[in-house]
Amino acid sequence: MASLKTATPKVVWTDSTAARCCNLWAPEIHWIAGQSSWFIYYTAGVAGTANFDGQRLHVLKGSSNDIWASTWSYAGRIAIPNRDVWAIDATVLFLPAGPYLVFSSWDGDEQCLWISKMNSATSVGNAVKISRPSNSWEQIGGKTNEGAAALYHGGRTWIIYSASSCAGTGYALGSIELTGSDPLSASSWTKYNNGPIFKSAFGNYAPGHNGFFTAPSGNIYNVSVMFEHL
Repeated sequence: MASLKTATPKVVWTDSTAARCCNLWAPEIHWIAGQSSWFIYYTAGVAGTANFDGQRLHVLKGSSNDIWASTWSYAGRIAIPNRDVWAIDATVLFLPAGPYLVFSSWDGDEQCLWISKMNSATSVGNAVKISRPSNSWEQIGGKTNEGAAALYHGGRTWIIYSASSCAGTGYALGSIELTGSDPLSASSWTKYNNGPIFKSAFGNYAPGHNGFFTAPSGNIYNVSVMFEHL
């Protein structure tokens, strides 16, 4: 575990295309079995756009089954058929029915979580809203649900997400669980409403965009963005 902080970094992509050159963030690497390739899902914006207003979802494709050895090529922008608008923080949710794309996008003055069935690594169906910032702890500095990550354990499936504005100590992690049979139905998702599952504490502030990995020991760990000092 200690060696993680000394891992060798590697730049895998830069882009000068005006439609996707700027404000790159939230990269995630996923193996899409139906296409037998690694793909990187990330957010990028348009040159000269103020306040991140041009952010959209983009995809890179790897050249090899070996992630480290791969070179990466631009595979396309994900256009949501029923709402091709501002969207960020894509992740892939793997279920028996196939892969689903989960991302964050606005609905009025609320930044919500949406889900779409994936037709391919770069094509999805219509999006359905599955979580909105309905609790006071999700509305500190801004009504926000973003930065989703899937967690699978004991036959159950959760999405752990960031809530409230990333600009302050109210940023925290919330949870929804797939409790119904249809991931594309909002009623199939149950939110844990009793408060965030991670929040500022013990000198670590604003846990945000997160993910999970399994160590060689078999233990599952959560990793998230935090401020060490304010």
